[in-house]
Amino acid sequence: MRLIHWIFAICLFTASCDIVLAFDIGGVLRLAQILMVIVSIAGIARIAQTGTILWPRGGTALLLWCATQVIFLPGSIMPSIGIPYYLLLFFTIFGVFAVLQLYGRSCYIESLMKIYLSSYVFVGLFGIFQQITPALHLGTYFVQMWIIPKKFPRINGFSYEPSYFVTYIVMGWIMILDLRASNARITLTKKWKWYAVALGSVMFLSTSRTAWLIMVVEGIARVGPKALRGARRELVKLRAGYLRIPLPRFAVLALIGIIFGVGALAAVAISSIVDPEIFLVGTGINNTASHSVDDRSNRSVDTFNIFLAHPFIGQSLTGVGGRVAELHGERFNSVEDLRKTWGFPVILEVLAASGILGVIPFLYFFGVITVGNFSLIKQNWPQEQAKWLRALVRALIFECLILLGNQNLQREYLWFHVTMVVTIGFSLRYGTQVKDLPFLLPCYDRPNIPKAPPSNARTIYSF
Repeated sequence: MRLIHWIFAICLFTASCDIVLAFDIGGVLRLAQILMVIVSIAGIARIAQTGTILWPRGGTALLLWCATQVIFLPGSIMPSIGIPYYLLLFFTIFGVFAVLQLYGRSCYIESLMKIYLSSYVFVGLFGIFQQITPALHLGTYFVQMWIIPKKFPRINGFSYEPSYFVTYIVMGWIMILDLRASNARITLTKKWKWYAVALGSVMFLSTSRTAWLIMVVEGIARVGPKALRGARRELVKLRAGYLRIPLPRFAVLALIGIIFGVGALAAVAISSIVDPEIFLVGTGINNTASHSVDDRSNRSVDTFNIFLAHPFIGQSLTGVGGRVAELHGERFNSVEDLRKTWGFPVILEVLAASGILGVIPFLYFFGVITVGNFSLIKQNWPQEQAKWLRALVRALIFECLILLGNQNLQREYLWFHVTMVVTIGFSLRYGTQVKDLPFLLPCYDRPNIPKAPPSNARTIYSF
């Protein structure tokens, strides 16, 4: 198990690698996808070894959605193009089930969570390194876009571009913030405070508008409830005829003044070097080009029109891209050709690919592992794993919000995060149950503990 643990750790650390550790072998395969073959085989071996299948909540719905895609594929445009795409997608989804077999009742579960958090820290720190090295004349490392050519890059990490980088790194930032807020033991040391600051910094410095919006939303989500509770308390006092507003201390006012002053000076300095309108390009604001907004809105309309034309019979994921290409008279011969015409955004793409009935199990699965876990978290609070699960679920919800404005469901790091939600949720729900069966204890990886259930024991499935 220790070897598989390290192999899966490499998968997590390389999950966002698009422009490095990616191999073109008749199609682009990333190192994480290749290594997941070994992890999946180990998951199958664990089933054979224990005689037990650990089944995630909503797992049947997820497999039902996969089945609808297989059913709809033959009726799509050029189904042969979709076969390799779906083989890779289904293998990625199978990895969710395989990892659950390995970690659902394993004493490695805390180590897995630490490794998962550390993978985001690693990529975030590389993002800082990526931005400062050009100015220090230490070279450029995988930079794809620049604010000031050869001097000030936009952070993209190992991803194609800053927006892809932010779509990945936001989950780590949200998780660490939430774990720190809940005083989770796993992030209690001071270094994790600075890791949260580092990840927030790379999100801001990536200059991605999506990152800035998400940071504002998270700030409101954190401060808003406290502000409302404070306002209600003061309103009660006001109604009772007693309202006392303490004046802030001079030190607080001075600190606020310094912060605003430094911010203003920084803004003036940056505007003297870089035209601020560069951050508005693509939005159409202040008479700038609106290509980004126009492209996204046009593709959304195309995807929705394809759904309206076939509301009940889905077109499959690659079929949606084929229909969009057909609308614009474009030719395609491979999945790579369809990357320019993927359905947009993800939720509309899945709707058009699945139809009204086919999309239900997909939405059910994601509903069960997000909102459906709130009661489980509440029942087990303040257990450590309950704090982990809440952080994972919040991060997944924010990721889904980002995917409302992005394309492509087949993102390895998205399914790795789903895997973590499923696995931690299963461990929290079942890891301490049936204590009289040693093979079901959370640490059955320890030596001298039976690997298979006794003949008179019931095998647990969580269908």
